Amino acid sequence: MLSLQDEVNELMASLQHIARGMLWKRRLPGYLFWNRLRFRREYPAQVRELFGIQFRHPVGLAPVLERQDELLDVCDSLGFSFTGIIPGETPLQIVAEHLQARKSPIVAAIELRADGASEEDAKRRMIRQFSLLYDFADYFVIDVNRESGLSSLDDFSDWTELLDELLSLRLCYERYRPILLRIAPGHDEEQMRRILDFVLLSGFDGVIAPGLAKVRFCVEYTRNRLPVIGSGAIAQPDEAIALLQAGASLVEVAQGIPGKPRQTAKRLMKAIEQSTNPQP
Repeated sequence: MLSLQDEVNELMASLQHIARGMLWKRRLPGYLFWNRLRFRREYPAQVRELFGIQFRHPVGLAPVLERQDELLDVCDSLGFSFTGIIPGETPLQIVAEHLQARKSPIVAAIELRADGASEEDAKRRMIRQFSLLYDFADYFVIDVNRESGLSSLDDFSDWTELLDELLSLRLCYERYRPILLRIAPGHDEEQMRRILDFVLLSGFDGVIAPGLAKVRFCVEYTRNRLPVIGSGAIAQPDEAIALLQAGASLVEVAQGIPGKPRQTAKRLMKAIEQSTNPQP
């Protein structure tokens, strides 16, 4: 019997395989059209407006696929309403071109990560990505948890300077782009209180919280004053419904439903629609 970690690894390998196949399949005539017929649905009752952006429904895809900036229209054709992109080593000009070339209404977020670099190099890299991609992204997610020291409460104050700099830099642009902060799975309640206090006072537009317990904590602590996106591995539709019922505004899927990952958004939205509009 596979362990839970083995199942997650197998599922991620499946999603990566799908992504690699889609890179060439998306160029086939009618591929996106048939994908949309099979997997994409409209849910007028589930439209959400969050920090000035309209989302077709609350289910999106976390930045988990290779070269996800090339798959924006494919993610839309699979039924997701938003997705994240990690620039990584891809030239920023190429990422910007892919964002500009999308033909679907999918909402795209740029996720800025420290990626284990030295503190100063990580900060310079994140500021550069933010500046050059600002006009092309719909919103930004700041994730400085990846081996960067933010997971340590003592080091969080070191990152507030960078976060304040990004918020100040946003004032230089004509159009407003929301900025969210991603909370790490390892943050305890004391760390989360400090982070949420900073977010509420500084002008961040929301947070992304991993798992049901942290979503509940964020919603209760901020008293619904801050949009919360629930994120995590969604193995069953009930898990997505639980995140929304706990107060999450959106659900960010980090791994697809086992067995049929292409149908993840469709299956989740069918269950969410039924839970909010039960049949008599």
